[in-house]
Amino acid sequence: MGLLIHFLKLILFNNKGYTFFISTSSSIKRKKMKKNLLYVLILVIISVSCVNKKNVETSCNLKNNIDTYVNNVMKLHNIPGLAISVIQNDSIIYQTYKGKSSLEQNRNVDEQTLFRMFSSTKLITSTAVFQLIEKGKISLNDKISKYLNNLPLKWRDIRINNLLSHSSGIPDMIRYKWDLTDDQLMEKLSNDEMDFERGNQFEYNQTNYWLLSQIIENVSGLSFAEFVLKNQFNGAYDDVLFSSNATDDIPKRATRYFYNYKTKEFDKDKNNSGARGFSGNGLNITLDEFVKWNSKLDNNELLNSESKKMLWTLFNYKNKTDKFLHGWGIYPVNNLKSVGFSGGNCVGFRKFLDNNTTIILLSNGYLHPAYDIIIDDIARMTIPELKTKDLTLEEDIMSLVVNKEYEKAELVFKTLISENLETEFYNLKWNINGIGNTLNYNSDFAAFDVYKILLKTFPEWWIPQAGLAETYEKQGDTLGAIAGYKRAIRLNEGNKWNYNDQMNAKIKELENN
Repeated sequence: MGLLIHFLKLILFNNKGYTFFISTSSSIKRKKMKKNLLYVLILVIISVSCVNKKNVETSCNLKNNIDTYVNNVMKLHNIPGLAISVIQNDSIIYQTYKGKSSLEQNRNVDEQTLFRMFSSTKLITSTAVFQLIEKGKISLNDKISKYLNNLPLKWRDIRINNLLSHSSGIPDMIRYKWDLTDDQLMEKLSNDEMDFERGNQFEYNQTNYWLLSQIIENVSGLSFAEFVLKNQFNGAYDDVLFSSNATDDIPKRATRYFYNYKTKEFDKDKNNSGARGFSGNGLNITLDEFVKWNSKLDNNELLNSESKKMLWTLFNYKNKTDKFLHGWGIYPVNNLKSVGFSGGNCVGFRKFLDNNTTIILLSNGYLHPAYDIIIDDIARMTIPELKTKDLTLEEDIMSLVVNKEYEKAELVFKTLISENLETEFYNLKWNINGIGNTLNYNSDFAAFDVYKILLKTFPEWWIPQAGLAETYEKQGDTLGAIAGYKRAIRLNEGNKWNYNDQMNAKIKELENN
């Protein structure tokens, strides 16, 4: 646009500039050609102006549509505050700060707000590991015993890639109190049996990333936090810091809230994982700094293209069913693959690698967690390949369930599933199950309808079947409860969380009454 105006000025006011474009000895020809060229240039300028105006209008419409969506989601899920950025083709196409970072102080979320990243910190940790791999300091297939001393014999064949992919089989440290010393914790973990054979399966585990941080420290000679801040954030300390203690006094940090179903109010988080939680959940960061980090990742400033290719390669689990990368998860949306991770049911980071789109969501509480739902829906609204298809939004189903329009919710859910054949809808189905649990807690018969929506859409999922059994029990239908628990046990083949033991005990209790 600016170049065209410059050419027009040359023609109108600078004869030398004009003769640079047109060389003729005829005064008449020159005037006629000048008139024609002016006409063409004016048409081009008008056309470009219209295109620019249309682009501005489209951008405004997109922002307004996402704003409306986000406002509705915050209200429905009772989210205190959040910050969102959508980066596409190296440009921010949407960014917003909404709600409160502190309810007690009535402080708004803004550009200075630090959010806790919780388990999304593992993205940073895996990047740090690959930075050391890229420098030749460590290797993916190295045994961890090469870098860590005094490990129990049964851990010594564990590789670095097992820690990254949660395939180690090492027992999870969250079963023990956080205030144990490192030596006390290691002694307890060392005495525990392995959870499974190394490399067999994916099982999310905080011990894996605590061990990774120790390897990073032993190899680099720096503390984990120092290594990350130096190599990923240029030593920034004001807008990026490590703290796994929710009670630390950090002035700009958003308060993390848990919804209290009894009081129907928010309670402050008081969890403290200590310094050993840094690599698994300790990053605190502003949205702006996270956007910058993403830009450096995209531009190969953190890792080269080969390292990123390894980072985003599937780990080969022996069970041949689990799918996970090296510290990053896989999240398909309408058959488009994204990679990333979430944290604390509050934070999500996703990269749609084939669509040059990254979505970052930071929040600080909820009635029902909606991090994946929001990211999935914003992807449907912003990625060109998806937004032209008028796709079903996950939040539409949540809204229908909350408003007790169960039959319609079931139909819309089936449509959503038909549009997303590769998606498990982990966040959405757990949210709906949570609504059923809340209704059941309040002795509301509508819990039956909520669980039945899930059973019709996910007939092999044992969780809503167990919820249905609990509802029968609470309503005094002993036979219905016993039958429900038995079906849930059959579906829970792997005895997840040892819950079959609890359900069998419940069956015996009901049969003896």
